[in-house]
Amino acid sequence: MHRRLRTASLALLATLAAASTCLAAEGMGTGRAGIGGQLGGSTFWADGDYSNGVIQRLAFGGHFRYMMSNHWRWQVSPGFTWTTYTSQILTPVPDGSNPPGNPGGHPAIEPKSSNLTLLLPMTFEVQYVIHHGKWFTHIGAGPGVYRVWVENHRQVLVDPASFRRHQGLYPGISGEIGIERFLKSLPSTSLELSTVTHWVFARDDAAFPTGYNSFIGATEFRIGGNFYFDTSRLKRSKAQELPASHSKK
Repeated sequence: MHRRLRTASLALLATLAAASTCLAAEGMGTGRAGIGGQLGGSTFWADGDYSNGVIQRLAFGGHFRYMMSNHWRWQVSPGFTWTTYTSQILTPVPDGSNPPGNPGGHPAIEPKSSNLTLLLPMTFEVQYVIHHGKWFTHIGAGPGVYRVWVENHRQVLVDPASFRRHQGLYPGISGEIGIERFLKSLPSTSLELSTVTHWVFARDDAAFPTGYNSFIGATEFRIGGNFYFDTSRLKRSKAQELPASHSKK
């Protein structure tokens, strides 16, 4: 899991580096786009088994933005976060994939620290941007698709009643508030501090009647950077790359 997070972070940094060498731009305005990434932490505050006894863990998010006007933009944002649990409470769901009594089976009652909940968001937001000189504040919201899965001892948990693997795709919504500032020496680059909250409709009574069956509320606090560029430069570059017509013999 940590290896996947490091790989995604390095890939995003490589993309930012490549973009900065190919495209020159300054600031933020209509017709400009931006790519960026952030790291931080998250907490699961709802609901039921998902939030009972949580321990905060790292959160990662990337995004692509496009300025529709000086104040409105849209953003597509993939991310990843997870939570572990304290050993002071017991796991709410026995593992149906290897029940007690089988050779190598897990105990029926064990600390909840053997469980993990992992959340992979893909969100789309419309954001309103307020300008304050080199500072920009934004607030936005929109729908999302979320992959959720629960692990026990690093294996996907199986519900002991339905024998369904505890993983799936669910709809949800997200809301984000952030502030960013452009660097004086790199006017196309900004540093950003933001918080995003996810609400995931992850309840499925038929598949998971035993537990881990509720909505999920998670809030992330992240810091990172962005690189903005003029999309019209891309169109001009493509036009210049078109092959010239052959001269008549």
